Amino acid sequence: MLVRRFKDELTKRERVELTLAFKETDRVVNFDLMHNPGTIEFYAQEKLTRENAPHVVGRAIQNSLDLVRNVIYPDIPRTEVRDDGFVIRYEEWTAWIEKRPFETIKEAKEWIKKNIEEVKDWHPGEQWTFFGKTTAARTETDEKYSYRENFLERQKLIGDTVLYHDESPVGLDTAMDICGIELFIYLYHDDSQLISEWLEALNEHEIKRVHDVADYKLSPVAMPYADLAYKTGLIFSPIFLRKEFFPRLKRLVDAWHLHGIKCVFHSDGNFMEVLDDFVAAGVDGVNPIEPLAGWDLIDVRNDYPKLVLQGNIDCSQLLPFGSEREVKEAAKKAIDDIYPSGGLLLGSSSELTPAVNPRNVVTMIEFSRQYSRRKPFVSCPIDEIELELEYVPFS
Repeated sequence: MLVRRFKDELTKRERVELTLAFKETDRVVNFDLMHNPGTIEFYAQEKLTRENAPHVVGRAIQNSLDLVRNVIYPDIPRTEVRDDGFVIRYEEWTAWIEKRPFETIKEAKEWIKKNIEEVKDWHPGEQWTFFGKTTAARTETDEKYSYRENFLERQKLIGDTVLYHDESPVGLDTAMDICGIELFIYLYHDDSQLISEWLEALNEHEIKRVHDVADYKLSPVAMPYADLAYKTGLIFSPIFLRKEFFPRLKRLVDAWHLHGIKCVFHSDGNFMEVLDDFVAAGVDGVNPIEPLAGWDLIDVRNDYPKLVLQGNIDCSQLLPFGSEREVKEAAKKAIDDIYPSGGLLLGSSSELTPAVNPRNVVTMIEFSRQYSRRKPFVSCPIDEIELELEYVPFS
């Protein structure tokens, strides 16, 4: 059972907006992507099933987070054979492409040529992502696409928790996932002009979508994304990225900014080598700042004092296997180093997967909330913060 003896002074929206503006808040912002069943059941105080998932997941997010990337429910495990030749495998909390309608470079090039024309034929409601063209849910009474109504439906589930605008692909990640990284690299070597034309079409399509759906009243923040790195460095060379990625990222960020919406860029791994390029492209922040990929929050803040920093509590080793004290120490260090200067959105170093220990997640969230409330903020020993909570897992 969770018992809280403190009251927030700000609304979640106020807290998020002040944090994005590097202004003082009543406590740190808790951010994440929530799909850990134990944590969901703890904060919802109800057993999670597929039937009640929207409401249970929504209630858990409302009771735990100030800011969330998206609202995700457990899916029915299945294999979907699509009309376009793609075969998609769905598991409870993830999905991936099992088969593509092309195997060779020649087949892929023919598919891409046709796809460029399809992508250029823009229609409201369409977005090109990992699995090709997607369309948000339609309303029961109106066949016309409504991003706004789809957004508000999710917002209703999570109450006053701030919801990111839908994740915004720059184009590179979309192309790389549609092809698979190995074939994508061979394709670029074989016909860089064709792939560049494809990336441009995907980027222009997303920019048109942004201008169609962006609304500051819905959310003050968006997440452009492309996974560009692994633990020790970049997947692609800086030369390639400066030619094929950063100019398009800048145009996408500029589009969101025209609507008054800030952009926190997402890529896993270590992309510190090109962090100057991200700043030049206009991003307002970066996520998830993986500590096991070599990131240190204080180093980033010292070098880039105006970047919002989001994430950083390790979810690959610490949250699954660490002790509760180690989790508190990691949260304390992040808050000590960054919170006094503003711009900290505290959360996991990627997402709260089913593999993390729910006790550690609850500890991270509740400790950071209480520890950061001290005003004026002064660092103190962990043992001075008493968490009055009992974690009761559901059987």
